[in-house]
Amino acid sequence: MDPGTAALPAERERPSSPGVFISWAKLRRADTIAERLGMPSLAIKRGRRGGSPLFTLFRYAIQAVETLLVLARRKPRVVFVTSPPVFAAVPVYLYALVSGARYVVDCHSGCFLDAHWRRWDRLQRFFARRAVLVIAHNAENAAVLDAWKAPFTVLPSIPPDLNGAGPSVPLAPGRRPLAVYVCSFKDDEPVEALLDAARALPELDIAVSGRAPPRIAKLLPPNARLTGFLPDEDYNRLLGSADLVIALTTRPGTLLYGAQEAIALGKPLVLSRTPTLEAYFPEGTVFAANEPAALARGIRDALGRREELGAAMVRFRERYREEGAARLGEIRRRVGL
Repeated sequence: MDPGTAALPAERERPSSPGVFISWAKLRRADTIAERLGMPSLAIKRGRRGGSPLFTLFRYAIQAVETLLVLARRKPRVVFVTSPPVFAAVPVYLYALVSGARYVVDCHSGCFLDAHWRRWDRLQRFFARRAVLVIAHNAENAAVLDAWKAPFTVLPSIPPDLNGAGPSVPLAPGRRPLAVYVCSFKDDEPVEALLDAARALPELDIAVSGRAPPRIAKLLPPNARLTGFLPDEDYNRLLGSADLVIALTTRPGTLLYGAQEAIALGKPLVLSRTPTLEAYFPEGTVFAANEPAALARGIRDALGRREELGAAMVRFRERYREEGAARLGEIRRRVGL
């Protein structure tokens, strides 16, 4: 789901809190972790991603000042911050240095795998080693933190509460099945391969989420549509109406948040066949290579076993939530919340 642009929440009526989660984008992962830990999740973002380096620098500078102002008002004892961008950790580190607060970095896979952010490894390592804790998404990412000698734990994610999604609709005779491809149109997403697979599945409707670049509209087969960026409630309803969820990546060492949304709703899931995804999503899932023919076969297989996979996903969801709660309890103890 495209995070969109979020406005800075009002702060005056809440002068202090034991913890706060800062992100420079609207992220469901941050919101879910913050909710479970009993703290606010604040998205501080101005303008859209992209543009010239000078514009990005200007935007980051504004967000850094706003972050400092938020922290000065709230005076939290513990600050969680999402990276990338690593620059979001700068005002958090400065606040902690002056106030004596602790900070936690939630490092997404891009920190370790995207060429753009790898250029800032020294800065990322600096903040990671001075944090009270760094959260990694998976074991591959955690290995880098271990080499940096940073204090870390692994928290793949926790299935969110998708309010307004509604119950699944049985696949009645005459109703075409619907697949939702959870996409943000990043470089590691094989969008064109999925659209080619859709052409081989004329019996299926496919909704592609996220804000698509203009060229994608020209590639759509008749049975696929672009949803654009949707408000949370509309996006949740779309997922709730799906017969299966698709999330894809070409990048190793990466987990996909679309998979968490499928788990939350007990939906059959089609994922890219990577060692990381196969290790973390063992139930309710069909894995396929990022090639049109393989994706088409995987989607047909998932639809044919929809009830079986959905039931397996519901069982997996309960176990996954229990494991997530235990990991959050460990995080709470280690950071002193």
